[in-house]
Amino acid sequence: MKKSTVAIGVLAAVMAAGYVGYTSMFGAKAVQVSADVLNEKFNEYANPEAFISAQDLKSIMGTGADVVVIGALNPVKPDAPIEGSFSMWRNDYSAAEGDYAFDGMRNSVDEMEAILSQYGATPSSTIVVYAANSHHDAARLFWQIKNLGHDDVRYLDGGLNAWIGEGFSTGNANPTVAATNYVAPAPQEEVNGLATLDMVLDAQSSEDWVILDTRGAKEFDGSTTVGGAFGPGTIPGSVHINWTQALNEDSTLKSAEELQALYGDVIKGKKVIAYCQSGVRSAHTQMVLEEVLGAEDIYNYDGSWIEYSYAHYEQTRSDVKVQNGKS
Repeated sequence: MKKSTVAIGVLAAVMAAGYVGYTSMFGAKAVQVSADVLNEKFNEYANPEAFISAQDLKSIMGTGADVVVIGALNPVKPDAPIEGSFSMWRNDYSAAEGDYAFDGMRNSVDEMEAILSQYGATPSSTIVVYAANSHHDAARLFWQIKNLGHDDVRYLDGGLNAWIGEGFSTGNANPTVAATNYVAPAPQEEVNGLATLDMVLDAQSSEDWVILDTRGAKEFDGSTTVGGAFGPGTIPGSVHINWTQALNEDSTLKSAEELQALYGDVIKGKKVIAYCQSGVRSAHTQMVLEEVLGAEDIYNYDGSWIEYSYAHYEQTRSDVKVQNGKS
């Protein structure tokens, strides 16, 4: 056998091994979750219809039902989407470059309508959102679609992990469908769940509000600044509850009882603003508080720490103060 042939074979083997290693390290981890257990859990939630198991999603797909499944999947990770679903990433549902002086903001109602039209959705469609491993991106999509006034939006509990754990098919995604002319049923609903910088500033001096920092501990204490932010710190007076505390080890949501124990005393009698780096992790917390616990007056701060740190560090606004920041 020629040395070149051997070399090519060795290279191919190394590349194959590397891909397997990359997939196992960064790809969605399969988990097995009983549909009965999930449905029993959902029934204890304030809004059970906002959640769905992989098994129940599988049963309604391909039956002719008006179901649109959308995955928020990072394209640099080796995750094949749910078969028959559409996949997108943050740049697809974020504001265009130049719309703001900073990154991470949601896109417009018109842009969301165009996306859902491309996917063949109508205002009466059941829209199921999912992600892989941590699932906060699915919650961000959930929030943005609910902001349109869309009634039937569901979060796939366990996401892609639970789907592949059942051995259900992946790949063959982004199907060709007849485009619709999706019109948001009630785009004014956005104001019911959207916090602005002015609201955050007012909330800091009001006993009627609580501000939840849903980021990691090192972001909260100022020892880490995540890319995109303009400096370290936290919003003064914030209560820190990492969004991951709402999850089981298998990445599914905890029970209503557990989530009430986690959040109940903190939010009792309060209006709530949740924030993180760019309104993604905090969207997950907002979903939990509203759809699981049935709490009202829950707002997701879209600009979150990126906007807040921009106002403090770049605009040097004296009214935008920072805790745990630079001296």
